Amino acid sequence: MLSSQAVKDLVALAARAAGEFTIDELLRELCTLVAHALDVDGAGVMIGEEEGVRFVHADPAPFVRVEVLQETLQSGPCSDCMRGEGAIVVDDITLDDRWPEFRAAWLGAGVGALIAMPLLARGGAWGALDIYRSEARPWTQEEVEVVSLFAGIAAAYLVMAADRDAAHVAHRSLERAATHDELTGLPGRALLYRLLEHALGLAGRRKRAVAVFFIDLDRFKDVNDAFGHAVGDAVLIEVSSRLVAALRDNDVIARLSGDEFVIFFEDLPRDPAQLEAWVRAVGQRLDHAVSRPMQFAGAEIVISASIGVAVTSEDGDARELVDDADSAMYEAKEVRARFAISSRDCRSSAGSQRHLERELSRCLDRDELRVFYQPIVAADPPHSVVAVEALLRWQHPEHGLLAAHSFIGLAERSGAIGAIGKWVIDRACAQLGSWQRQLGPRAPERVFVNLSPSEISDSSLDAALGAAVDAHGVAPGGLGLEIVEYDFSDSLLAPRLAEHRHRGHPLAVDDFGTGYSSLSRIVDFPVDYAKIDGTFVQGLPQDERRRALVEAIVDVAHKLGLTVIAEGVETEEQVIELTAAGCDLLQGYYLSRPQSADALTSQWTEPVCNQPAPALGTHRPTT
Repeated sequence: MLSSQAVKDLVALAARAAGEFTIDELLRELCTLVAHALDVDGAGVMIGEEEGVRFVHADPAPFVRVEVLQETLQSGPCSDCMRGEGAIVVDDITLDDRWPEFRAAWLGAGVGALIAMPLLARGGAWGALDIYRSEARPWTQEEVEVVSLFAGIAAAYLVMAADRDAAHVAHRSLERAATHDELTGLPGRALLYRLLEHALGLAGRRKRAVAVFFIDLDRFKDVNDAFGHAVGDAVLIEVSSRLVAALRDNDVIARLSGDEFVIFFEDLPRDPAQLEAWVRAVGQRLDHAVSRPMQFAGAEIVISASIGVAVTSEDGDARELVDDADSAMYEAKEVRARFAISSRDCRSSAGSQRHLERELSRCLDRDELRVFYQPIVAADPPHSVVAVEALLRWQHPEHGLLAAHSFIGLAERSGAIGAIGKWVIDRACAQLGSWQRQLGPRAPERVFVNLSPSEISDSSLDAALGAAVDAHGVAPGGLGLEIVEYDFSDSLLAPRLAEHRHRGHPLAVDDFGTGYSSLSRIVDFPVDYAKIDGTFVQGLPQDERRRALVEAIVDVAHKLGLTVIAEGVETEEQVIELTAAGCDLLQGYYLSRPQSADALTSQWTEPVCNQPAPALGTHRPTT
């Protein structure tokens, strides 16, 4: 019979089991209680798990080695009783030869007799309770029954713990299902709004900004129609994984529904210029992440995205901010731009977006646009001018000369980009024709104009290109079209570019090496030039990694049959390094800054003997 103290200890243990506990803690206490409640020398307890039995506790210390050995060998009385043999009762261990591998351990621990009792519940064994006695003598029926009682208690604790853990898992699963997207595992709409409301509150108090990006996959329905919904789901999972990988740990991404994702960033600077630069850099990174080709169903699938951005530095309404980003996304989709910004804080130096938009719509009529030209020279001395890049500027009546990045995004969103782009094409062809008539063989061979995806997709571009070269007496090969590398991710742009190339316009790929999706598409149509992005040139010649990257990019481009142009050249050392790496052409401030056509014409027509020696960073190209 159990002593009154043992009963009190069992009651106290049961009270603990009614609260929060770990099963290992309860079994350890029960094991110690058994050893003291019975006239035995020690006890041990094991738990059955998928990979086998696991040692939990033994008391006192000499019996730990015996229990651990059973776990190590996954055999012995404990395992046997759990495998259906029921209670194992050994009166004299020296007379039992079933487990010879344990004999030395038992003798070392002073084991003379033992009981291994399975912890039975719900039709199976959940573990085993081992009782040890130093003296070899028969176990009484009462002793076996008491051990069985303690084994039943231990089994009950195991079931309680399993049920409690299962309930916790089910609760977490239900809670997650209510707040997270089932397919991607991302937060859903309700959780997004809750987290965004909190972030907006902090932004107001901390005087920081919050940016919301609304991402919609373009023509995703075509993927489902062509490959089936299983592949469509796989594409959504891949896109979500790529977006998550492109974010910081504290950024929040959610899937609203279908092919729509929302990301918000908090703790951003309020300064409009810094904020807009940050937004555009992140927008490009997210676009690159989405647009890399995917391999599913034995086919290459390329997805593009339209991205709308809304920014605020005030404590506002989360739904309104997401709606603003949604509206900006539709603006981007309508003009076939990569992304559009709708924000009170993302403003250029020209004032508010709407005011600037109204002014931009009248800039052509007011003759405020200018085209500057930056020479592209041969890498080998004397660095003769081979081509020029036409760079758009806005001579704003109040804010002076604005670079294209200050307003080109607004032109794309407002739809003004079409008319502005055609104007640039006409002016560039007019200037090239003038140089060729004035300078003859010393004139640049061609002029490159930059085109956005929306311009490339515009069916009226064909007529504009043809009219410009015809009107100004320029061969089609004299007008090059320049696009950034990630634009090749849009499968619809490739055939349009191929058509322009077929008409004789050379194609140049800007920012070559910074994108992820274009290499497989470059080989699909005849690109002529690859422009190495200036970020690779920075740091040369000291930066060994950049040198290796430049050499690799040049090698890849040459093997594709491309002429390589290095941008952002700012020092004589970079000229030497890039020439040694095999670059064919160079462009940058060291060779010439972007200048007006009149300034370049004056330089090129000035007698060579009257020209001063070029200064670092202001080197004038010779022809």
